[in-house]
Amino acid sequence: MRACLVLCALLAPAVAAADVTLSTIPTWMSVETDFNGTGLDVGDVDGDGWLDLAVSNGNDITASPNFVYLSRDGTLPTQASWLSDDERFSGHCQLADVDHDGFPELMVANYIAAGWGPAQVQLYDNVGGALATTPTWETPPTIHSFRAAFGDPDQDGDLDLAVATGEAYNGYYETNRIYFNTGGALATAPGWTSAVADASYDIKFVDVDVDGDQDLACLGGGSTGRVRIYLNDGGVIATVAGWTTTAIDNGNTFDFDDLDGDGRPDLLVGFNSQLGGSGKFAVYLTAGGALPTTPTWTSAFSGYASAVVCCDVDGENGPDLVCGGWWEPVRIYLNHGTGGFGRDPEWQTDAAWESVVENLCFADFDESHARQATAAFPAGSRLLPLPDRHLQAVTSVSVAGSELPAAGWCASLRDGWVSLANAAAGPVTVAYRVSDATDLAISNWDQATFVFHDLRPTAAPAAVPAAAIGELRAWPNPFNPNTTLGFRLAAATPEASVRVYDLRGRLVDTVQAGPLGEGAHRFEWRPRGLASGVYLYRVAAGSAVAGGKIVLAR
Repeated sequence: MRACLVLCALLAPAVAAADVTLSTIPTWMSVETDFNGTGLDVGDVDGDGWLDLAVSNGNDITASPNFVYLSRDGTLPTQASWLSDDERFSGHCQLADVDHDGFPELMVANYIAAGWGPAQVQLYDNVGGALATTPTWETPPTIHSFRAAFGDPDQDGDLDLAVATGEAYNGYYETNRIYFNTGGALATAPGWTSAVADASYDIKFVDVDVDGDQDLACLGGGSTGRVRIYLNDGGVIATVAGWTTTAIDNGNTFDFDDLDGDGRPDLLVGFNSQLGGSGKFAVYLTAGGALPTTPTWTSAFSGYASAVVCCDVDGENGPDLVCGGWWEPVRIYLNHGTGGFGRDPEWQTDAAWESVVENLCFADFDESHARQATAAFPAGSRLLPLPDRHLQAVTSVSVAGSELPAAGWCASLRDGWVSLANAAAGPVTVAYRVSDATDLAISNWDQATFVFHDLRPTAAPAAVPAAAIGELRAWPNPFNPNTTLGFRLAAATPEASVRVYDLRGRLVDTVQAGPLGEGAHRFEWRPRGLASGVYLYRVAAGSAVAGGKIVLAR
């Protein structure tokens, strides 16, 4: 029934009004449709420099395998490249480099076992870019867990795992817990448990009091539905919450970001009405240096609110609110400055593609708008909050000009932080990649996984001195079936690329990537599976960029 719509989406993506340039209909979707997709995360699984997409499946419906879609030069395959051998009722997942070898492991939280019994959290090891197909670490099968999250609360530079536990629909109330990492290996017994048992559906490490260490926030559902924050004092997290919301509500997902620009994290929550909750999207803006215990903003929408994430999708006024629901479109509430939001969304996905949204993730899959950035921190720093979230990669961390080894730090791409194993003995510089136009990926309980690409055009090539990249030409042009792209470099460079884009600015092929010497260069391009039309080619050598148009005439 959806086949025609998929084809239309690929051929003619639409853009909504307002300042959001995301397509309103999916520009990519998975072949797999009947696995009750729930968890979603991005990371460079195989180490080729491109972000891959992981999806965990099953929820509370059907025991299913988990998937990874391995990107090829910025293009995701529509069929999963990796499947787990085991099939579970999985909740959410996360990609994270637990053992400091440069390749992220896949963590999956399993919500229930058959008959709504307890399950476990599992880790699939990644060796040299290849994920194991069976778990290599797991907790005892004694908990219900819909979500777990990595952080570094004990300040030793490796990733510990916090697990949200409980199951509100049948009244299983359990203590949340942390499994600490020692030398690149997670313990199988928790090293911290909360004093309160509840049914938590989301969990996150966040420095809510801005004191340089990560606190632990938990989001409860059902009759225990409060946000609880357990404060961290010098690497030790309290077992009793130091902050809670006032009202009981049925929490589904939350996120933290500095929405009002005061330097402190604010809170966004999706409350779901299925168990009697308000069904609102709600924001808690810091005031006087602390989070209020009641919302400062709520949406006009009320219903089955689900996944939420903060992301600056329009490039203006700070992070916006991106909110999903069950059998709903994705809605975006734009930030009008200092955390001001209208009660109705300024943008939403097309109504024909409403779905049961379980998770939202932002990434520039083809890196068409990615750029290199750096952030500096003073000597003595340990937790390094970067000025950006939803990163493409953290490329290096240096102290006093010397690069730290991988075992000296850990990081979160989604939340934009780096944590050092030791307080920095000198000034710190973090180099990372971030994009100015990220795509939106969505996992859906009722159908395929979607990606809505950002359709803003790639910036025009910058003017460069003729000596930097010279004698640029393509011949023949128009061409069929192949053309030669030629140019001359005035000097050797360790980073050079030749890439081809369509007129919407989307990468269609990488012809060359790597070092090139001084002098003339020629590269043949033979497109496969592309329609006739005008394409843009772009040559980049160091900071120099040049390009032109080529015409494929079938």
